[in-house]
Amino acid sequence: MKSASIDAFHAHRDSGSLGNQERAVLDFLARHPGRDWTRSELAAASGIRLSSVCGRANALIALERVVEGPRRTCSVTGRSAHPLRLAPVQREIEAFV
Repeated sequence: MKSASIDAFHAHRDSGSLGNQERAVLDFLARHPGRDWTRSELAAASGIRLSSVCGRANALIALERVVEGPRRTCSVTGRSAHPLRLAPVQREIEAFV
């Protein structure tokens, strides 16, 4: 990868601005307040590919827009997983958007 691409990636990440898929994940979570979703549940319910959900979820956690809850059984996979929900500050932001 060229250094310009790497620099652009880091600048975008550090800016805190969201890409389309990150916004789609946040919008989905905002439409379902009070509920948490495992990554697999979110992918199945939203139609966003699981690989995209996983990558976007990790980025949103790093940006403190999404938080992970305690492990529970995923209704899609039957495995134990940390569910996601909007961070308290993000819920306040989404209420005004």
